[in-house]
Amino acid sequence: MVDIKTEKRGTETILSLKGELCREAVEAITDNALHAVEKASKKVILDMTGVTKIDTTGSGLISAMRRQAEDAEIAFEISNCPPEVAKILDRFLWLTSVKPPKRTLGDWFVGKGEWLLSLKNEIVVFLQLVADTTIWSIGGERRTQRVRHGAVWEEATRIGLDALGIIGLLTFLIGAVVALQTASLLKLFGADILVADMIGISMVRELSPLMTAIIMAGRSGASIAAEIATMSINEEVAGIRTMGLEPIKYIVVPKFRAITLTIPGLTVCSICAGIFGGFLIAILYMGLSPSAFFFELMKSIFVKDVLVTLLKSVVFAWLIVWIAAYEGFSAYGGSEAVGRVTTSSVVKSIFSCIVADALFSIIFYF
Repeated sequence: MVDIKTEKRGTETILSLKGELCREAVEAITDNALHAVEKASKKVILDMTGVTKIDTTGSGLISAMRRQAEDAEIAFEISNCPPEVAKILDRFLWLTSVKPPKRTLGDWFVGKGEWLLSLKNEIVVFLQLVADTTIWSIGGERRTQRVRHGAVWEEATRIGLDALGIIGLLTFLIGAVVALQTASLLKLFGADILVADMIGISMVRELSPLMTAIIMAGRSGASIAAEIATMSINEEVAGIRTMGLEPIKYIVVPKFRAITLTIPGLTVCSICAGIFGGFLIAILYMGLSPSAFFFELMKSIFVKDVLVTLLKSVVFAWLIVWIAAYEGFSAYGGSEAVGRVTTSSVVKSIFSCIVADALFSIIFYF
């Protein structure tokens, strides 16, 4: 058993413990001990003269008492601790203060400076990746032009052809929904024919390239990031360097060439699928004739719009593969890093594509 006595001496509260601080005894006095600390004014002195034995449960009680005193900004002191008990307490870190130190203005500037230096290093590494990928994909020395035999077409099939179905289906549904939502409003003004202009302009200029990029970021970008991250964690990238090969040329360049070749075609297919979805709504729901729809559609679409859209799609593709490769190479740790860098790759790719699309809109507007 443990006896606990409370004594007030001015602004100090003295808690005297006597007996064995073991599990059964601690359970009986925990509430009283914590309540006594809570009622203290400025300082608590824990007198352990009479404590003959202590275990981990008793150490936990003393730790809880100290934390409660610190939270209430009350000074806490242990006195007259027997040597045998002190040895037990010294083995545990529970008595170490967990209250974080106060941060000064200098600490804030130091933290921001470290963050800026880290950001600068990340930007430099990313730009090096962009430069190496571009040089080895387009030009360079003769020995740098070689990649894995057939890798580009294999990646083009996996990245481009396999994504055709999901991109076509989603953009078809988007085109149909856009036409359906605008149909009732256009009918009020007797401007049913303008649904063709609405579908053509929205799909060609904005929706098709952006939706294609978002789908590719979530599908192909995540796949690229997960693949490279797994290779980095399993030290396959280090093995490639050991064999005298450059990982960027061996891993990234085929994917870069493949997505550059396939995404313009995917964008064109998504435009056709979106327009076809709007066409069905215009014919079946609004009662327009096919000839009138396509005649009005041709008047709203210009060659410049198509060329700008293809340019945007290529830029989106580059952003996706660069960000995915950067995140994959930066992976470290265990298997949880694969999920972390994959999520980061998808989020950053989609955000970058939307920002790039906004910049394109501003540039070509003016």
